[in-house]
Amino acid sequence: MPIPQVPAKIYAEALFRPGDFLAYLGRIGIAASHRPAPDAVILSYQKSLFEHVVQEYPCERAQGYFGRFVHYVDLPGSARSIAIAADFGVGAPAAAVMLEELIAWGVGEFISMGLAGSLKEDLHPGSLVVCDGAFRDEGTSHHYLEGDAPVRPDPALTGRLEAALKAAGLPYAKGSTWTTDAIYRETPLEVEHFRTRGALVVEMEAAALFAVAQYRGARLASCFSVSDTLAYLEWRPEFHAEPTIEGLETLFSCAVRALQEGLQEGPDQGLCKR
Repeated sequence: MPIPQVPAKIYAEALFRPGDFLAYLGRIGIAASHRPAPDAVILSYQKSLFEHVVQEYPCERAQGYFGRFVHYVDLPGSARSIAIAADFGVGAPAAAVMLEELIAWGVGEFISMGLAGSLKEDLHPGSLVVCDGAFRDEGTSHHYLEGDAPVRPDPALTGRLEAALKAAGLPYAKGSTWTTDAIYRETPLEVEHFRTRGALVVEMEAAALFAVAQYRGARLASCFSVSDTLAYLEWRPEFHAEPTIEGLETLFSCAVRALQEGLQEGPDQGLCKR
């Protein structure tokens, strides 16, 4: 059975859009925020990263509906408004809904960062991966783009993220991810299949996020800290290992640098932290 079951929907208008939902919230008195929408948002799926950010960076929670998810990260001297969105769920559907609503609010740039399972023996816990495409083994992306359409991040924003990593002297891998909805149904057959096709890691959101961003005309990049490995055709988890958590924190500081207007110089803003 194909997904979607009515393939012609790809060319049809939706009955309602994210902007309609935000307008509804406005009519019932749930304001978007006391501040304008940020220029850019970092999408986060791990509680540990969010807690690190609110402890280590000057943050202010948004008000209204987005106050459930969004904290502005107020960096001195930054020419752009940057925020982190967290606690909206994991997986393709939850991430796609959050992205849709943030785009409708007025956010133009996004960096998604989370944990991923390694499919390569040389990608150990805490290894940093910059994503350049996704194999669409989830359902959400197929409601935005035809099934054989490639999904990729924004090349310019991805380049800025890479530049931030390079400026800090941080090693990273760059390649594709296998995006799946069913983490407890990852099989050796699939590991071999997607690894042969060039996937470095497996995770749950990237393909859907790329599809939504392409469909809506938003700019989005994606990166991961390796948290476990399937490379040996057995599961070796390291979700709470120090390198895994440090990898996420490093990616956040580099993402902030990439999202700022240009690559700023100076000892405090010029380098990512690890």
